[in-house]
Amino acid sequence: MQTIYYRSIRQAYIGQIDDIKRGSWLHVVNPTGEELDELAQRFSFDADLLNDGIDLYESPRLEHEDGVTYLYIRYSWPESLETSTQPLLIIATSENLVTVSRRSPEPIEHLVSLGEVVTTQKVKLILQILNQVNNGYRRDLNQITKQIYASRSRLQRKIVSDDDIIRFIDLEEDLNEFLTALQPYGLLLRALASGRYVNFHEDDLNLIEDIELSTNELIDLSKNRLKTIQNMREAYATIAANNLNRIFKRLTSITIFLAVPTVIGGLFGMNVPVPLHDTPYAFWIVCVLIAALVAGTVAYFKRRRWL
Repeated sequence: MQTIYYRSIRQAYIGQIDDIKRGSWLHVVNPTGEELDELAQRFSFDADLLNDGIDLYESPRLEHEDGVTYLYIRYSWPESLETSTQPLLIIATSENLVTVSRRSPEPIEHLVSLGEVVTTQKVKLILQILNQVNNGYRRDLNQITKQIYASRSRLQRKIVSDDDIIRFIDLEEDLNEFLTALQPYGLLLRALASGRYVNFHEDDLNLIEDIELSTNELIDLSKNRLKTIQNMREAYATIAANNLNRIFKRLTSITIFLAVPTVIGGLFGMNVPVPLHDTPYAFWIVCVLIAALVAGTVAYFKRRRWL
């Protein structure tokens, strides 16, 4: 699906037009191979670079060829069953801006819904898209943070379930993918801010510096949350191992306690003459002896803190 947006400074809101003209923005979603070939021929794009733009596992990077700048970025989408981030290709030509994606990106949807972007200001529009991408990462990281704190609260009350462990693994995978996307994305922003590929105005320079700073904060936040999850998993493993050791210790103690009456009962149950065999109170004397020995064993175990 192809949508052409256009808005000049004199227009109140962004609108759709039928044909591409100078200063317009072409947004392509889930293109077929034929559509990519047609796009490459129409704008003299590199066909291989276009195909990379819809590669599910393409890493963020910057390419510049024949006066055209290709920005490969990834935006956050944890709901995906395949990856937690999705690719987005931004192409800046001398006259137009082109975006290509596998699905309709939420950052662009939100930007268009605001209706305040000016497509004739190409560089500013690129930075606004990048800013929306960062906002998406921050929103999803905040959601992950809430889930981590909720799980940590349950861990402190020792009511962590198997679902929590599975959730730890899912969150850890999301954070690892965020880092995989954000770290090269930060390098892309640094290269873009150098001014070798795009000419920035003074206001644009301030905005890209803010985006670069925001990206570094997102990288640090992802690392911190990842470390928190790892610490929580290690704490849960330690608590589980400690509880298991305590259970085995108690079972071993119970086995020893039961061994005392078993041995005494076995001795007095032999079919040979034994002490007290002719005493009418032999049974009760043996029971008292067993109880005393078991009580003494329990007291000894408690004094040595083996229970």
